[in-house]
Amino acid sequence: MFWILCWMFGAASPLLAAEAPSEVQISSNPSLSVIARAPTFMLHDTSGKVVRLSDYQGHVVLLAFIFTTCPGVCPIISRQMAAVQSGLKSAKLFGSQASLVSVTVDPETDTADVLARYARNHGADPAGWRFLTGTPKQIRPVLKAYDEWTKLLPKGEIDHPARVYLIDKQGNIREIYSLAFFNEKQALIDMSRLLEE
Repeated sequence: MFWILCWMFGAASPLLAAEAPSEVQISSNPSLSVIARAPTFMLHDTSGKVVRLSDYQGHVVLLAFIFTTCPGVCPIISRQMAAVQSGLKSAKLFGSQASLVSVTVDPETDTADVLARYARNHGADPAGWRFLTGTPKQIRPVLKAYDEWTKLLPKGEIDHPARVYLIDKQGNIREIYSLAFFNEKQALIDMSRLLEE
């Protein structure tokens, strides 16, 4: 499995930690078969509003798992998500047909206020990119459903798989990107392809 561990990047030099993954090959004709039904969830956004995955029925969704104190991988993913947001806005799809969702893997730290500040720092527009949290009891089954295990490391960092899920308009997982294979250009192509179905 293509797991990229936050602690690995956190232990690297600041320069390495700030670098985006190397360019991946872009496919203009992606194969996006149904992988599985996306597990449903009910969490809260930074304004306290209840958000369900089913709220996005009819939208194509990019779903990422992050935590705000991540020293390396999560900021990279969030910057790439910001680039996807820009592309979707240019295509006039953002929020109306295509949406972004980031779920914390660290609900003890990532309160609504903390996530809201992180979202602002990454230029997230709540019209189409929401950051979700909940109690540990609420978050735990969501992480398990998406195979997002977490492990607390000795220095307090959190080890977790850095994955981004592409979910179609019917609520099916159509792609699972690891950091090494998550590219905003490819994600935009893939989202556009699913919107054409």
